[in-house]
Amino acid sequence: MIRIAYFAPLLWTGGTQRHLQQVLRLLDPDRFAVQVYTLRAGGEVEGELRDAGVSVTPLGISRSLVTPAAACIMIQAARRLRADRVQIVHGYQWRPALVGAIAGRLAGVSLRLASKRSLTGDDRAARFAWRLIGRGVDTIVANAEALRDEATRDGTRARWQIIRNGIDVERFRATPPRAEAKVALGFDPRRPVVGSVGRLEGRKGHDHFLRAARVMLGLANGLRPQILLVGDGPLRERLTGLADELGIASSVRFAGSVADVRSALAAMDVFVLPSREEGMSNALLEAMAAGRPVVATSVGGTGEVIQGEQTGVLVLPDDEIGMAHAVLALLADPGRAGRLAANAQRAVAERYGAAAMVAGLERLYTTRLAARGAQAA
Repeated sequence: MIRIAYFAPLLWTGGTQRHLQQVLRLLDPDRFAVQVYTLRAGGEVEGELRDAGVSVTPLGISRSLVTPAAACIMIQAARRLRADRVQIVHGYQWRPALVGAIAGRLAGVSLRLASKRSLTGDDRAARFAWRLIGRGVDTIVANAEALRDEATRDGTRARWQIIRNGIDVERFRATPPRAEAKVALGFDPRRPVVGSVGRLEGRKGHDHFLRAARVMLGLANGLRPQILLVGDGPLRERLTGLADELGIASSVRFAGSVADVRSALAAMDVFVLPSREEGMSNALLEAMAAGRPVVATSVGGTGEVIQGEQTGVLVLPDDEIGMAHAVLALLADPGRAGRLAANAQRAVAERYGAAAMVAGLERLYTTRLAARGAQAA
């Protein structure tokens, strides 16, 4: 049995958290025993993991990692890792990955790994942290080449492994009829719905999506798209105010976090990913698996998923007019939209299945443990 400790960010609903939840669900329980450490307590996913029988330990580390209190907590975590005979530490995102790498080294853990799942951009602290992490772990796992390339340009030296996101493709194929889904969300089933799914934070670009929506509504004549935003986050109040300022509030619905995103996807005639920064978006893969035609910004790993005019439409980030015209062109040409959606659905099924993703992680764990001369306990 191989014992793994995952170090995770705050367990609210987000792409990294849902990815980790999926990994924990699909790892072979006859070969791997898992536990999760978080820097701070909280988040709805924490409760879901506990309900599924996963051990979750909040460490109580504040945002700063360079305080005496943080150092004491990492030493305590190392003692627990040693007592539990953990053989693999795997940290997700830079703060948990750095804490996991330090605690794992103090504990003498055989294999230390880190996952980079988003672009670093202008975050100087994150760039510095990834350089440290690269020196402290055996391998950094990225879900897109764009993340590895950015980190390498920023000076991170490490062994890299690309393991792309995976989703339950068959689950997202099973969606309710579009008109029924629209009515359930309070929309007019005769009018198109243009929507996005994602945490409401700056890098996700929802403000530009709303500005593009104003352009759509001004140009669409009789189409009059209805706008759907699924997800919650720190910018919800500001985005609600922006919809008012733009004069489109009556056409915009903020659905918040939903238990099952499939119904929301089913209501969409076009899915938009307006991100300014992106690693590899689970929401994008889910929309493609659900058979939605996609308009997305060409940032991060998105261009690795979407082949323009084959599986979706790519636009420049922050190009509100280009985004609006791309969406309206799909609404005006259902045949083209349907072909792109069908191609996207096939591409996701072939390349981004959850079982293949977890199998890749399992191979990484066993091969790198063997390379380091470690044995399963």
